[in-house]
Amino acid sequence: MNHKYLRIYKKLDFNDVREHLLIYGDLAASCSKCNALDLKMDALKCPKCQTEFKYIAFRNIRNHLPKIPALDESRPHLIMVDFEDYKRLLGVSKAEEFLK
Repeated sequence: MNHKYLRIYKKLDFNDVREHLLIYGDLAASCSKCNALDLKMDALKCPKCQTEFKYIAFRNIRNHLPKIPALDESRPHLIMVDFEDYKRLLGVSKAEEFLK
C-alpha cells in the first residue's frame, strides 16, 4: 500500500475542538481552552485545566511535517486540525458571541 498524508475535510463541533485543542508552535504547545503555555507535544491533558487533548494544530505545519508520522503512530486518537482554519473559525465565533 502507498500510504501518504492528505488533508481532508470533516464536519466537527467547533466548540469541542476549541475546548480540546493542543496548539503547537515552534518550541512548545499551548492549551486552547485556558491558554496554558509551555506544554509538551506529548501532553495528554492540560496541567492547568485538566482538559484532555483530542485535537492538535500546528501554527506552522511546514516546520513540523517530519513529526507527523511519529505523532500519528504514538497518538493515533489525535485529530490533526489545520491551524489557519481554526483561527478563521475562532474569529467568526468570537464575532458571533460579541454580536449576541
